[in-house]
This record gives sequence, structure tokens and C-alpha cells, in this order.
Amino acid sequence: MWQWIKDTWRQSRDLASKYATPPSGAATDEEQAFLEEVFATFPFAEEGKQWLQAHIHFKVQDLASANGGGYWDPSRDLVFLYTAQYEAAIHELAHAWWHPRRIGQEEAMMRATIRLSEESDPRYRRTQQLAYGYIHGIPEQNWPGMLIERNDWEMYAGLASGMMADLRLVPPYVRAFYDGLFTLLPDDAPSPAQQARHG
Repeated sequence: MWQWIKDTWRQSRDLASKYATPPSGAATDEEQAFLEEVFATFPFAEEGKQWLQAHIHFKVQDLASANGGGYWDPSRDLVFLYTAQYEAAIHELAHAWWHPRRIGQEEAMMRATIRLSEESDPRYRRTQQLAYGYIHGIPEQNWPGMLIERNDWEMYAGLASGMMADLRLVPPYVRAFYDGLFTLLPDDAPSPAQQARHG
């Protein structure tokens, strides 16, 4: 009887492993080089770079493409990108950074996003429009937005990638949430997104 149970368990485990996602493991040299390129191209703070290097696994499926897409899997501390796109990298790295820091900050992040959606300062027009969609949805696309789901984590990551890590594109009441992750550039510094080789 016990042998049958052990054999059945082993067979089930072997079958499940065929369909399981490959283990995250350490980044390859090429993946690590891309992560360092993201850190060098965009104004990530030293604290953010060090924390991300120490606490996440970073994988890229196709380093030869920049089409985008990816996900953050907190159960494995995994940032997984489908391609080597800067915007996707910033977005998913922001998810990883925000995940342990969001507890107790969810409502404040959503309130700041609501306030940004109503911002009239033209310096923040780009992120104001993003925030407006997050809060009010996009009726033409039948999307209710993120506020209805209380989705602070996508607001956070969406604004991070929407500003391409450039804190000058959000007002101070939003910048505060990105302390430690990004560094505020001088007003006369070139846009990192415009200096980047792709989006």
C-alpha cells in the first residue's frame, strides 16, 4: 500500500514538473547586463538598485526583441520580461519595489493618483492623463479603470513606466512614493527616455 502511494506521488510530481514554469534561478550574464543597462540609462537610486539586485530574480525571455510585456511574481521574487524593453523593465521593477512597501500605503497611493488625475500644472500633463485613465477608466475601450478594483500596485507601476523613471514628470506629492527607487534629475538634464536606444 505504502509503495503504491509513494509511486503514485512520484508519478504525479514528475508529471507536474513537465508543465511547471522553469525555476527562476540566477540571471544569465546577458540578463544581468540588460538589468545594469536599465539602471545606467534611467535614474534609479543607489538604494533601489542595491535592493533590487539583492532581492529579486531577473529573467528575460528574448533579449533580441524590445516588443514589451512581462510580469512580477512575488511568490518567487521574480521579475520576468518577455523582451528587453525598457518600459516593461521599469514597470516590473517598480512592482517588485512597491510590493513589500505598499502595506499601509495603498490608500495614500490611490489618493495621490486621484489628485494627479485632477492636476492642472502643464508640466505633469503626460502623467495626469495616465492617472485620469487609471481613476476614471476608458469608456471607449470598455475599461473601468483601476480605482474600482482598488488597484494601487498597477497605479504605482503604471506611473513608474509612464514617466520612464523621470520624477520630474510627476508632482512632489507623487514623487514621495518613489523615494529610494528613483533619483530626481536636475531640471536641465536631458530626458532619459529620449536618450534611450528604444522605449
